[in-house]
Amino acid sequence: MIFRKIFVPALLLAAVTTFAGAARASDISLFVGAEMPGSIKYDDIKTALDNGPIYGIRLGNSFVRYLGMEHTLAFSSDYLFPSGTSAVEGTKGFLYNSNLNLNFPDITERIVPFLTAGAGLIHQYGDRSLPVGTKFAFNYGGGIKFPKLAGPLGARVDLRGYNAGVISKKLNIAEISLGLMISLGR
Repeated sequence: MIFRKIFVPALLLAAVTTFAGAARASDISLFVGAEMPGSIKYDDIKTALDNGPIYGIRLGNSFVRYLGMEHTLAFSSDYLFPSGTSAVEGTKGFLYNSNLNLNFPDITERIVPFLTAGAGLIHQYGDRSLPVGTKFAFNYGGGIKFPKLAGPLGARVDLRGYNAGVISKKLNIAEISLGLMISLGR
């Protein structure tokens, strides 16, 4: 239900803004990575959350050489699972965010370090007693893109942090990912 109401329109908006007009440079990245969350106060007990995998797609578009937008839609089959809790099962989740990217391409544009910051939603579902639910989250980070290593194919490495409000506390999540990038446009 929430997927149809929030994430499908958000993904369509991301696709339209990414591919609208003549783009200086656009890219699509498929990525896999890991999320390393901190701990939260859950049922009046400080609860550590287990690390989990994350898979997704990033759609990027540069407005000018140094500035662009990026949209991420990702899924995890084991999302923010409370450590040592056998009563909670089937924690899945996804996140959506839109970011502003500041790119620092080298002269040949074969290596593009970047900084990123943005906002979006994280959503955890599966069991009714899950500690996170759906939360607004800020994210920040950076990485390195290697566009057009072999024709339009390239690679990228990202390191991001997420801050989400959870039960009057903050949840901090670190994410590291590797991606296959397909360059479009110039």
